Amino acid sequence: MPQRGALVIYGRGADLGNFKFFADDLITTELASYGKENTSIKNIERRDAFFDLLLKPPLIIRELHIYSHSIGGGLYLGYKDPALSNERGLVAATTKPGSYLTVLNTEKGAVLTDDLVRQPYLGYREKIRANFDSNAKIKIWGCNSGITNWTYGDPTASGGSTADPNVAANYYYWRALNELNVPKPSIAQAFADYFRVPTYGAGSGSSIEVKYKGEWVSSTSFLKATRRRFVNEADVLRLAPDKGVYNEYKPR
Repeated sequence: MPQRGALVIYGRGADLGNFKFFADDLITTELASYGKENTSIKNIERRDAFFDLLLKPPLIIRELHIYSHSIGGGLYLGYKDPALSNERGLVAATTKPGSYLTVLNTEKGAVLTDDLVRQPYLGYREKIRANFDSNAKIKIWGCNSGITNWTYGDPTASGGSTADPNVAANYYYWRALNELNVPKPSIAQAFADYFRVPTYGAGSGSSIEVKYKGEWVSSTSFLKATRRRFVNEADVLRLAPDKGVYNEYKPR
């Protein structure tokens, strides 16, 4: 019988630090019942690598945990990757209305709700679903993955943002994603529907928490109590929503 267990994917943490530290700590916290032998941890920072892994996972997935920066409409596994940021800037300088697919294809470090309803990714769906256990769950550790009715905006000269395609802005890039499938579901809901697996996501931003004296405390409180300047790999870390808890989104 194929091995069943937990798969943990972590993207690029950037200003939140190395997400590997967070992923590793799941083995001693939320995934303690699986142990190292039944937990597989993978660093994924590109959309195609994400789908390739789920098409041929190292085990039948009972739990999929993802550490990633996110917004309502997507996961940004390659968040602030210099190569991705440079390519985005070059493309944004030339985009204009009608650039929906151009922008989707440029965002190689993201898994967006729009990806889940286009080819080739839509065509992977049934095969990927078969790689999940019948009682599986998905949890997205990070910010804003549960925010629904998402629309994209581009920055304006005044420092604001606009989703209106007819308003002058610094460029026409993110607004191209509003050309179809608007408003977007949250990425948590879109995952629940795509994988046919209940998915947990945050309806707000998230912050670092540290396990200290048996309790989860904010990183600010932890540093104040320990008189340290930083949290590091030796600490037990997680991300927690700034408001509420990780909410469950069921397949529709």
